Amino acid sequence: MRCNFLIFYILSFLLLPVTTQAADSTSALSLAECVKTVLARSPGVYQAKSALAEQEAKLSSTRKDLLPTLEARYNYLHQPEAFYGAPHDQFSYGLVAEQPIYHGKALVTTVKQQELALGSAQSSLEQTINDTVYAVYNAYFMVLRNIKIEDEVRLSVSRLTSHYNDAGAFFEAGLIPENDLLQSEVELAQGKQNLLRAQNQSSLSRAKLNILLGNPVEYNLPLVDILKYKITAMNWDDILEQARQYRPELAKAELAVNLAENNIILSRAPYLPAVDLSASYMKVGDEPGAGHYPGGPSEFKQAQITATWKLWTWGKDRNEVLAARQRLVTAKKEAESILDQITIEVREAFLFIEEAEQKIKVTEKAVAAARENYRINQDRYLSQVSTSTDVLDAETLLSEAMKNYYNALYGYNLAQAAVKRASGVLGREYLPAEN
Repeated sequence: MRCNFLIFYILSFLLLPVTTQAADSTSALSLAECVKTVLARSPGVYQAKSALAEQEAKLSSTRKDLLPTLEARYNYLHQPEAFYGAPHDQFSYGLVAEQPIYHGKALVTTVKQQELALGSAQSSLEQTINDTVYAVYNAYFMVLRNIKIEDEVRLSVSRLTSHYNDAGAFFEAGLIPENDLLQSEVELAQGKQNLLRAQNQSSLSRAKLNILLGNPVEYNLPLVDILKYKITAMNWDDILEQARQYRPELAKAELAVNLAENNIILSRAPYLPAVDLSASYMKVGDEPGAGHYPGGPSEFKQAQITATWKLWTWGKDRNEVLAARQRLVTAKKEAESILDQITIEVREAFLFIEEAEQKIKVTEKAVAAARENYRINQDRYLSQVSTSTDVLDAETLLSEAMKNYYNALYGYNLAQAAVKRASGVLGREYLPAEN
């Protein structure tokens, strides 16, 4: 019986390096490769980039409202009761150039609004990339964690099978009662159910990552494993300052405040006059080519400056100003709320990484103790100085200790990503280069 136990442990230690070597093969995808693949096909990132390109076009269009325009005109006028000497049919064509001079700061402010809107679209793209990269990190580490847990549950089934065989041999020899054998059989059946559940969890986590990568959900995706962890010293004040500097949501909130301030300027524009300059050249005639105009010249040139000032609008402009001021108050309060929310997110991530770091240290000791506890109880059972219950309890403790260790290990890596996401720096290296 002791021989079976030794063979089992030799096989257990041989299985772990095989998994690591397969994960380190050239065909396996690294975390960075997964991130780049997802960003290249993500619908959310594509939509954010399209919105940014749309806003760039709108800004370019708005800037051109400050430039002069040139317009060609052709006109036909029929006058059945024309004055004496005037033609009944009149044709004219020519060019009209117009240049806006002053519209109560409306034109310049509109350009500023579009510039702020462009900045908001850029922040939306940064936010989408930051969240998408974190989603890949989460899916990636969940796959690695579930693979390890599945392997551990499979080893647990092997341990339970070995113990069931030992119990069967002892029962046949009349050394243990039947209920001990039945207890081993029940625990083995439960272990097999746990393995099925672990396999499903592993398959589901792979499916989620495959969806992100654009692969079929059942694709057996090989990944580069990340078993080691490196403790990184983090300072709370530094992380919070990073969040205030790089978190895209805060930048969008500040831009929203600036937009609201400019809206007040736009709402005040109707209180001021609008001044425009225009120049025109027209040729008039009594035929489609406008070649002849009876009784005078057929060519007319003029330049004019027009000032328009609305004097009474029933208080409409005043109402617009009041509404714009209220929108500014709302935007400022929303910015404060977003800052508070982000501060909580950063604090939660910061505490989570400290917790994960401590869990790794605790679970490493627990695994070592659980291994030794199982070895001692297995030896005692083979020597018939302990019961089957002792072995099964020790096996359960070992299996749970290994699961907790892998949860802590991959949880720490994910906690690091959560801190970077909360501080807004996780996706910065993947931002498209500025032209």
